[in-house]
Amino acid sequence: MKTKSTYKSIAFIAFLLLFTVITKGQTTNLAPENYKHVQITIYDNNGDYRESLLLLHEIYDNELINANYAIGTIVAYRGSSSAWNRLNVAEINTTSALNSVSGSVVSSFNNAGQWKLKTCYFNGKKYLALEVPYDASYHDQGFRFAGWTTSTGESMLLVPFKFQGQPINQTVLTNIQDFIPNNTAVLDYATIALNGNVGIGTTNPQEKLSVNGKIRAKEIKVEATGWPDYVFKPDYETMSLQELDSYIKANGHLPEVPAAAEAEKEGIALGEMNKILLKKIEELTLHLIDKDKEVK
Repeated sequence: MKTKSTYKSIAFIAFLLLFTVITKGQTTNLAPENYKHVQITIYDNNGDYRESLLLLHEIYDNELINANYAIGTIVAYRGSSSAWNRLNVAEINTTSALNSVSGSVVSSFNNAGQWKLKTCYFNGKKYLALEVPYDASYHDQGFRFAGWTTSTGESMLLVPFKFQGQPINQTVLTNIQDFIPNNTAVLDYATIALNGNVGIGTTNPQEKLSVNGKIRAKEIKVEATGWPDYVFKPDYETMSLQELDSYIKANGHLPEVPAAAEAEKEGIALGEMNKILLKKIEELTLHLIDKDKEVK
């Protein structure tokens, strides 16, 4: 049975772990007073048709900088019986200290684009910021942040930068640039089960796994049925070379092989295409054997 002192020890250890973050091999203790649950301040007016940046904290800009970070959850909400429903959530992990900047964001949304990390200048200082998912209907319930944050400049300040597509607040907010997330996430599990579609490089996956980019692997195994060994059975009849010639002239591709326009539009299924190609190789092999017999 655990004693009260045991529970206190466990709680103290958990407390220490909770207020420690590892960034680029260095340990930074997060001060308890930097844990905040706040309503995010809005610079200028907020409303419909406004695109905005959420300033997280100041970052390195050619001069060494003290610790700045934002680690936690941002929630933006809209919804009522007379207003369109919007709920956008971002899990952020960003920091800048000495001469480095690092950050990542995990975003969820229900009917608008994703949160994106940006850099910008606000009143002459350089910041790491989040671009808020845009929709004509703004988050009328506002924005909240819960987590650890500290900044040598502004912190958790929402600044609109466009109204109906036209730039605004250009005297204070300038040089908005994309920031490429550079943190690494590692999931150490025996098994990970994901429901729904997964997208890499796309926010609109149409398959169980959609990848907008290159895939590199040591091996890819595709489950296959109906492997075309039946081509070598005695009762299989191959198309004659004369028939094949006529088909190619009429269609511009081999029988069963999709035309270029179809393949470019729909893509190709690797398993099915490998079966078709193997079948054509086997048919070609039979033709070669027959021709070899004729020659001999």
